[in-house]
Amino acid sequence: MSEGVYEIQDRFEDDEPDAMKNTDIDGQLYSNVIAFKPSPRDGVVASDDGVSKSFLAYKTNSSAEIEQLQTSYNNLTKERDQLQTSYNTLTKEKDQLQTSYNTLTKERDQLQTSYNTMTKERDQLQTSYNNLTKERANLQTERDFLSRWLTNLGWQKFESSWYFLSTESKTWKESREDCLKRGADLVIINSDMEQTFLFNLKKRVWIGLTDSVNEGTWKWVDDTPLTTRYWNDKQPDSEDPSGEEDCVEIHKDWIPLTAWNDMSCDKKLNWICEKVV
Repeated sequence: MSEGVYEIQDRFEDDEPDAMKNTDIDGQLYSNVIAFKPSPRDGVVASDDGVSKSFLAYKTNSSAEIEQLQTSYNNLTKERDQLQTSYNTLTKEKDQLQTSYNTLTKERDQLQTSYNTMTKERDQLQTSYNNLTKERANLQTERDFLSRWLTNLGWQKFESSWYFLSTESKTWKESREDCLKRGADLVIINSDMEQTFLFNLKKRVWIGLTDSVNEGTWKWVDDTPLTTRYWNDKQPDSEDPSGEEDCVEIHKDWIPLTAWNDMSCDKKLNWICEKVV
């Protein structure tokens, strides 16, 4: 029972017909509070001051609860917003990571393709290497055999070429024909060392140099122009009585690097054939 309100066993009675009314206080519906007028004869004594204090206390408690609820709501709203922001950030990071993952996956696939291609090329190169190694071994065997054969036939090796010094004398044209029959040609001289080697054979020999095609234009038998020259002083001179000195010899009595002399191609000399093996 509320403070200042007393109830008897019998029902409430009042002279007014609307003694029981519903009253709205602070948005709440209350009965028998203001409209009810207790009568002393009913044995009920009401205290307005007690009722006011009771509802004031209720109102105060309700306001405090509302403020607490509002604060809780605001906090929850703030936390929700923070969680939403975190969620959005994580979603963005996830998308970035997914993009990075896709990029790395693509690069990995490209590298794998490159690796496979290089592996295939390596295997092909290995096969080629093995074949070339086998061919080299065969060529070495053939070269050794050919070297022995050429040596037995009077050929001499110097650097990367084989040289044949004839034991008889022929014209320049006949000498070249002999070399061609041997699978070679009259010698072409490319260096001081080669010139010195040939000079030390101590024979007057034909070499593969002529200007018979175009007077004054000296060319080797492979049709390359003359660049390295070992002419003797005042050579070439074309002083043969015939007036034609279109072929070249190495003169054994001169100095190694100045031993060339032009002569008539009809003269008969030894000759040197050259074969590159």
